[in-house]
Amino acid sequence: DLLYIAAVGTVIKLLLMNTYRSTDFEVHRNWLAITASTPLHKWYHENTSQWTLDYPPFFAYFEWGLANVAQRVDAGMTSVENLEYASRATVYFQRISVIISDAMLLAGIYTFAHTWPSSRLTEAAASRCKVAIVGGLTFLNPGLLIVDHVHFQYNGIMLGLLLLSLSLIRMGRDLEGATVF
Repeated sequence: DLLYIAAVGTVIKLLLMNTYRSTDFEVHRNWLAITASTPLHKWYHENTSQWTLDYPPFFAYFEWGLANVAQRVDAGMTSVENLEYASRATVYFQRISVIISDAMLLAGIYTFAHTWPSSRLTEAAASRCKVAIVGGLTFLNPGLLIVDHVHFQYNGIMLGLLLLSLSLIRMGRDLEGATVF
């Protein structure tokens, strides 16, 4: 059921590949450029464009990881001087990176749904349905779709980590849950 939901959601997101791009497209493209072409100790001091890196360090490392791949796809997108750079490869790379990052959201949904407390004996029979309900309500959420996939955000990762954190706490693994959080 969750695989079906993931497939449907991914197809919808792929169909949005050539749709509207907000200024967040350029912001994230610039962050790729900053992390790819600037030494680590200067990431938060680079100010040649209006889109300075202002997210926490873990996200900057995430952008750096994406930038290492981005350079191989289209080196132009990782140049800080290329303001408003929007080649087809750049747009596709950024959209696909958001879609791939949804794996964390799917992992969070799966774990969260499977740690839901049972309230009756027949609960086990409904667990497959529960995964579908939690998955559908979360992964196919129109708000998340619009914010992440139209505006090039990675909120799905954060929501997935939150769900994973809550799941670990439900399983009595408080320290791991707090670490993930």
